[in-house]
Order: sequence, then C-alpha cells, then structure tokens
Amino acid sequence: MNKWIAVAILSSVSLLALPGCKKQVPTDIVQKSLTSSLRHAPATASAMCGATTRGLASSTITVTKRGEKNSGIAHVKGSPWPGKGLPSTCEGDVEFAYTYETKKIGRSSRTTWFLDHLKLTAVQTKGVTFKSVEEKVADDDDDN
Repeated sequence: MNKWIAVAILSSVSLLALPGCKKQVPTDIVQKSLTSSLRHAPATASAMCGATTRGLASSTITVTKRGEKNSGIAHVKGSPWPGKGLPSTCEGDVEFAYTYETKKIGRSSRTTWFLDHLKLTAVQTKGVTFKSVEEKVADDDDDN
C-alpha cells in the first residue's frame, strides 16, 4: 500500500512540474538559423577564415553545448564566399542565444524563434589566429 502512495505522490509532483517547463530551442532551428546568419556575417566569417569575406556560402552546424535560457555553443565548418587568400574551408565555435514568441492560433499554438546573440569563441582553421568577434545578427529566415 505504501508503494502506491509513493507512486501517486511522485506522479502528482511530476505533473505539477510540467507546466513550468521552459521551451528549448530545437537543434534543427539552431542549424537553420545559424547557417542563414553566417551567410551574411562578414566579421565572424573573416575572423574564422583569416581573410576578408562576405560570409560563409555554405556551412555545417553542430550544437556542442546547451546552456540556460536557450543559449549554447555550436561548432561551424563552412566554405567562404569566393575571394583572394581564403582557405577552402573555415572552422570555429560560436556562442548563440535565442528568444521565442508563442502565439495561440485556435486550439494550437505557434512558436517563433529569434537568434539574438552570435559570438565567435574559437577558431580551428589551420594557420588562423583567434580574434574575438561579436556582430549584429542577420537572420533572414522565419524559424518556426
């Protein structure tokens, strides 16, 4: 009988905790929005590549660490837009942070994510020295 009481108490505590859970930015949203933003992030891409470029024409994003309040670290490996003195691929780690807005639409809801913060924290491109860069985020796509 005591076993059932313990199960009932644990179940009710778990149910009470659910409404207070905060949303976590999905990995596919991080990948999509960072890829889009890095296309038009000349300071970040140039620091990762060691030469001036408009951004990364293509990139692969891997979330390596999740933080509080929809933040974290992502590893970026990508190809810069064509230019003089640029390596074929550039590699580095960026710090990110998101906010979100949820709208009720009838019985369902829609969450839209916003990339608020992007900062270069490490460079792994061969021959490139790390230089900290933080720039205004340009997120062209609607991420929902």
